Amino acid sequence: MRRSDFVAPFMVCFCVLLSVALSACGQKLVFPRLEFQSEEPRTPSIPLAVRIEIPDALKQAQLFYRDSCNVPQAIPLGERLADQVKADAAQVFEKIVEADSKEPVDAVLRATLDTGELDLHIPRREIGEYPLKVLVRLRLTVTDTEGKVLYNEAIKGEGKWRVQTDGTACTVQGLMLPVTEAIEKLSDREVESLTQAVRIRDAAIRLRARQEMLAAAGKAPAGAGPGVKGAMEAPGLSFRASLEDENRNQILDGGEKVVVRVEVSNSGPGVARGVAVVLSGTPALVKEFTTPTLLGDIQPGEKKQVAISSTLSSSLPDQQAELIVQVTEANGYGAATRKRFVAMVQPAPGSAPAGDSVEVLSVDVDQVPTKVAGFERRTSYAVVVGIGNYREPEVPRLKYAKRDAETVAKYLSAVAGFPVENIRILTEDHALSADLRDSFEDWLPRKAQASGILFVYLVGNGTVNAVGGDPVLLPYEATAANASSRGYSIKRLEEVLNRLPSRLKLIFADLSFQPGKGQADASPTQLVWEDGKLQTKGRIVIVASSSVASPSLSMEAGQHGAFTYHFLKAIRGQADINKNGWVDLGEVLRYLRDQPSLNSAERQPGTQVAVFPEVDPQGPLGSFPLAKIRQSP
Repeated sequence: MRRSDFVAPFMVCFCVLLSVALSACGQKLVFPRLEFQSEEPRTPSIPLAVRIEIPDALKQAQLFYRDSCNVPQAIPLGERLADQVKADAAQVFEKIVEADSKEPVDAVLRATLDTGELDLHIPRREIGEYPLKVLVRLRLTVTDTEGKVLYNEAIKGEGKWRVQTDGTACTVQGLMLPVTEAIEKLSDREVESLTQAVRIRDAAIRLRARQEMLAAAGKAPAGAGPGVKGAMEAPGLSFRASLEDENRNQILDGGEKVVVRVEVSNSGPGVARGVAVVLSGTPALVKEFTTPTLLGDIQPGEKKQVAISSTLSSSLPDQQAELIVQVTEANGYGAATRKRFVAMVQPAPGSAPAGDSVEVLSVDVDQVPTKVAGFERRTSYAVVVGIGNYREPEVPRLKYAKRDAETVAKYLSAVAGFPVENIRILTEDHALSADLRDSFEDWLPRKAQASGILFVYLVGNGTVNAVGGDPVLLPYEATAANASSRGYSIKRLEEVLNRLPSRLKLIFADLSFQPGKGQADASPTQLVWEDGKLQTKGRIVIVASSSVASPSLSMEAGQHGAFTYHFLKAIRGQADINKNGWVDLGEVLRYLRDQPSLNSAERQPGTQVAVFPEVDPQGPLGSFPLAKIRQSP
């Protein structure tokens, strides 16, 4: 990297998982602030029309394994891979053409399956967890219209997980999670590799130059004389660019002045006609500048400079952004290279809006609000669990657990935009260990998309993992004694969600913990809700009803668990502090924090104290819209 390319490198560090600091009972819980990277649509960067060819062998590809009864089984893989290749190509190339189309194209992309392996060994009818590895390797080939190979690479993706067998049936649970992880990793590498392929970019530059030359030659008048020859001689454009922020802190702050300085040189024999500086990259940042900026003609040996400045909007979202500088020329002789700047963008500093924390008169939360027309999160999915009656009589009954789950699911559809078909509800005897694993480790991996969010709401009895201290949800058939084999730990749930592509994952847990024999008078166990060692690629936020292993609180007047009751009140509108018709995640957390029944400073030792992260109400995470409660004017 040349010094002239950048004023300074912009180093961006994002926190990707909450680190929970659980204090002793009676002390306030403090969480580090969270940062959240807004998702920006990727703008295709290569101006080529590409035909996608997917052979039938790839479309029909399967992954083979043997189940716990040693019976051969297969997972369909081809259609999902084919769809992923098309989606990835659409992020790279300007235009995608189907294989059966007669439309002219500039190049052809062909995908074939090199390897599809599923490594799993299960002793016959043995109960337990077994390691599974998935490897998917695609070979991508891009050729131009003359058959010249522009790209030929094998791209691989890998996934790992621990699948479960139950011994009574031959099924294996959790298979789709590592398959999804392998495809997601393959997808990321495919987009990056195609985008950076030098031969593909060179072909796009040559094609555009040839098209511009032909267009210019077609417009030249007959017998124009020797001037035409000079006009067709090729210029040689190169440029230097720098990005400067006003306070020079290497962060693009809302409200500050930012300047892109560009110097363009023509070292070739021809005149560069209609030279322009074009900015692209993250849309929210690009729209702050004037683009393109015209420099006009540049004579051989001449240099021209331009400063493109902007005072950034104070409302810019907090994110990692990129700004790409290109130099174009009317006849297609633009500079062959691009300059790419990566920087952290953050909104202007401001205080959180004042809100009234006085308790408002309760509403009947079972009266589900009317759904706002047109508000729907088609790519978001939710799993809601409510277990109040257990198979074994020794497990305490939770009076409102099933009712809590069913009502939460209705609210997610009514005010949070989740389509009914995108919500899976597991209650009572439909919340077996197998049901939980199937929902979290097979259903969600099949459905999760990068553009959506995942929402998990848990109500039921829990116990504490004796090894890690993390909470464990007891399925319908489980007890504290067999939780190690039948329970579903929150740490495992974090691992599952971490492997899925959705941009935000929310876990709300209203779990009840009973003291063991002889422990009624002992200090309750501190709960470790977060896996601090987990390296996440996405955002996971956990909100829990208690920091210690204590019984859950019920609200007889509200006919729900106390935590769930206040959560429902929050998203139905009582947390809408600024009265804008949206209930943001930060507003929900603040509302729950302000409820004396959940967070009383005068509580009895061992009672519940809600656990939630500290977030900036004005930041991207705090302002994330969780629910919409009325139509916009």
